[in-house]
Amino acid sequence: MKLITKISIAFLICGMTLNNITAQQVKYCQMIGKNVNDIIKTYGKPVHQDLSDPNMKCIFYQTKTSRTTFISDKGGVYQVQADLSYDTEKEAMRSIDEFLSDCGSQSYEIDTLSAGNYNIKASGVRMSLNLFQNTYLKKYEVKFKAEKSETK
Repeated sequence: MKLITKISIAFLICGMTLNNITAQQVKYCQMIGKNVNDIIKTYGKPVHQDLSDPNMKCIFYQTKTSRTTFISDKGGVYQVQADLSYDTEKEAMRSIDEFLSDCGSQSYEIDTLSAGNYNIKASGVRMSLNLFQNTYLKKYEVKFKAEKSETK
């Protein structure tokens, strides 16, 4: 009986954690133009900040499966870079497909360069999404980059 109770509690905690993570996710591209304080409010305390140049601030986040960098100036965030790591190609492609589906539902312009390589445009933002296999780590990595753009 104790084992069943422990297993039930573990599933409950996992479910609550996944719901919280999903609810707090905000697309990186939506951070373009926001100030540093907005980034910290959204993603929490960064693992590192480079504030040595008052005209440019860099904020870094890292987890076991991702590294994200936000680069800003006085006008707000103008570049976001993220490296996401997956154990299988299927997981990486599912993540890409979900992102592209979300972009499509918001009428972003998606240009497929090849399987796993995309250029995406939205008003004021230019993005690239690239999948590659890291044979050294035996992982699949998705590299995402969003930049402020004057044109669509």
